[in-house]
Amino acid sequence: MLSDFKGKRLDIGQEGSGTRALALTLLKTNGFAPDDGTAYVDTTTGDEVRALTENRIDAIFLMGDSTSTVLMRQLLHTPDAHLFSFTQADGYTRRISYLNKLELPKGSLDFGKDIPAEDVYLIGPTVELIARNDLHPALSDLLLEAAREVHGKAGIFKKRGEFPTPVEHEFPISPDARRYYTSGKSFLYRTFPFWAAGLVARALAAIVPIALLLIPALKIAPTVYRWRIESRIYRWYRVLLELERDAFEPSFDPKRSEELLRHLDHIEDTVNKITVPASFGDLFYALRGHINFVRNRLLSKHADLPAESHQPAKE
Repeated sequence: MLSDFKGKRLDIGQEGSGTRALALTLLKTNGFAPDDGTAYVDTTTGDEVRALTENRIDAIFLMGDSTSTVLMRQLLHTPDAHLFSFTQADGYTRRISYLNKLELPKGSLDFGKDIPAEDVYLIGPTVELIARNDLHPALSDLLLEAAREVHGKAGIFKKRGEFPTPVEHEFPISPDARRYYTSGKSFLYRTFPFWAAGLVARALAAIVPIALLLIPALKIAPTVYRWRIESRIYRWYRVLLELERDAFEPSFDPKRSEELLRHLDHIEDTVNKITVPASFGDLFYALRGHINFVRNRLLSKHADLPAESHQPAKE
């Protein structure tokens, strides 16, 4: 385990390097402290193999992306140098969220010499492709497509299509990236040239919000229109009801019959001037019929009154 290197001479990379930062994190999780006797040696670049074989250092931390293939082959073919296997790799990746577990299969580096002689487990930091929030979706698709072409091939540490992958670490995955991993490039950019898809996407971005506002408005508009037409008719029903209620109250003065008939004539003249669409003709003619109904009732009541009540009052 890494804790076995406590008190040893370790090359953990140059100051400020990513290798050194990761190595210090790993050593700290294993209880390493500044005064525990561990010596950190800076080996000259290119002199790592000689430093190991000459026993000037006991272990060296290397990052695969910053170490030359030649150096890796020299180390792996050096009889007294051994590739450290992180048997606790699963634990490391759970404690340190940005780490990945990598497996170097038996014999994958040299089948003839069986290097490595057994499966070796390694750990490596996750490289995250990050962008600003205002990155255009089309550029997001292009970047992810390029990353898949470059990093999606099979390698010693990965299967085909294993990277890139939509795994969240320190940064949230954008909705555009989720959509790309779920269904690939958007329909527009799969179907049209890039410039044409960009124009259509911008047009849709302007039209869709307006359409979302117009659709409810278009559904409400007929209801509002019908309410406005019906309100022009129903308001006269209220007047008509008040007139009829007034005429047939027990305390009604018979001398007011002529006045109510004149009021009813005024209502009829006003209603006849209302213009309504043909679809509302049933309501219009029903109102006129009800006006005539009320008039007939008033005339019938007026005819039943004594003769002297028909005479105008004398001063």
